[in-house]
Amino acid sequence: MLLELNQNYIDIENKANSEILNFLLCYPDSSNTVFKQRLQELKNHDIQYIELSGPTILYGNHILGKGTRGLVVKAYSNNHAYALKIRRLDSPRLNLINEVKIQSFVNSFGIGPKIITYSKNFILMELIQGKVLSELYDMDSLNMDFIVYTIRSLLYQCYLLDLHGIDHGELSDLRKHVIINHRVNIIDFDSASYNRKTSNLTSCIQYLFIGGPNSHLLSKLFDIDLDKILLLLKKYKSNKDYLTYVHILKLLNMN
Repeated sequence: MLLELNQNYIDIENKANSEILNFLLCYPDSSNTVFKQRLQELKNHDIQYIELSGPTILYGNHILGKGTRGLVVKAYSNNHAYALKIRRLDSPRLNLINEVKIQSFVNSFGIGPKIITYSKNFILMELIQGKVLSELYDMDSLNMDFIVYTIRSLLYQCYLLDLHGIDHGELSDLRKHVIINHRVNIIDFDSASYNRKTSNLTSCIQYLFIGGPNSHLLSKLFDIDLDKILLLLKKYKSNKDYLTYVHILKLLNMN
């Protein structure tokens, strides 16, 4: 992917960019000692440029995303664009290794952005760009086939996470955690855990059909009996078997 000339790129080798790089690599503090360490760590990943673009604005700078534990920016290595996660200086996590372990594991069964490389303070991963879930309902005419495909794919990925004992932790609000392009992508495994009871599928269905901002529209579109769904979800919580999952799809008219 060639650099686009109309974008704002930061060459990490250019000392004139030290101030903005310090801001990003050491957010929300500024530390020359930490900056030097992190800059070398970044260079070890063969990152040449950071692009200031994305939907999140941080003190006038556009980035891909901002969470309580990290920033995500667009970065280039060997002329390819990736998403770069940067551990915040005030993060309660001492490193990103646990997140890498979980994300690498879910990558093994086709979920999440693929990890390219990582270290204590950085994760370089596949860049996923597309629409957020809410944009599916902003179209002039609803494409029902595409909506069915999207929801089925999302529910199946949630079922796989449940099956493998990974709780994403943030799927009660899908707005920032699902990106749709040629496929449906669950992102951001910062809060994911092996150690919690999994609730991925139940959280997703609650958001889509029961309590989310477009749940009334979807439950009406698919003519869903919410009482029956709630009873089946209760059963699923105690027994996450495939037959119950298939029964849920049938009640949602997704089969």
